Amino acid sequence: MKALLVIAFSGVINTLFSQGVLFPEHFKKTEIAKLHTNDSLVYYQCHVDEATQELITGSGQKFTTKKRKLTITEKFVIYKKDSVYTCKYFNSPVTNYPNKKFPYLTLKEVVNWDFELKKTKPLTSQELLLLAAMEIRTHAIIHYELNINKTCPNEIVIWSKKDKDQYMVEGDYLMSKILNCNN
Repeated sequence: MKALLVIAFSGVINTLFSQGVLFPEHFKKTEIAKLHTNDSLVYYQCHVDEATQELITGSGQKFTTKKRKLTITEKFVIYKKDSVYTCKYFNSPVTNYPNKKFPYLTLKEVVNWDFELKKTKPLTSQELLLLAAMEIRTHAIIHYELNINKTCPNEIVIWSKKDKDQYMVEGDYLMSKILNCNN
């Protein structure tokens, strides 16, 4: 996280003016920096964590699993209206590990993902710069890295108006933490 802060604030950054966030030159090619007013971006992030799960049946029975690997898939819709960026944060109960379906989000989001809106919030200039810094810390997936059946690495899919691209995130950067969506 410190590395992201150093990247985000390196050089001369004049972030907050009445017009909104000014992205430094090295962030100008990121999707978030290219977002136009009245437009939006959709980010999906898939990562693995260890956790226990508690299941409650319709009859009230409770089952708790032992700690195991779970796939967490989150959706972030970023809107820009004039100079204000707003994030809608969704998560999905689909937790199978490995998540073999994640690459299909580059094609279409289907109903069975069951994304549920958890939070809507305006984004600060610092959060936008951290998001741009995270985009810089990704690379396009190469065919041998797509072995999602075994590893399920930290990945994002970015939907813009023109493209739907899938990237690997270099590091443990989580958008939900960067954008303070779990608070």
